[in-house]
Amino acid sequence: MNILLQNVKTEYKKVVWPSKDETVKSTLLVAAMSVAVSIYVGAFDVIASRILSMMGTFFGG
Repeated sequence: MNILLQNVKTEYKKVVWPSKDETVKSTLLVAAMSVAVSIYVGAFDVIASRILSMMGTFFGG
């Protein structure tokens, strides 16, 4: 168990943590992409719903 903890400590020292600036930029990018994908999926849902509704009306469903 002691060897495992030593290995963890050694590997932990090798980790290169991102700077605050990199973290902020990455967070903003993820937030922007989440909003963009949400808008895309929402628009697709609205369009698909309207098309299916028109088809139902057209074919008497």
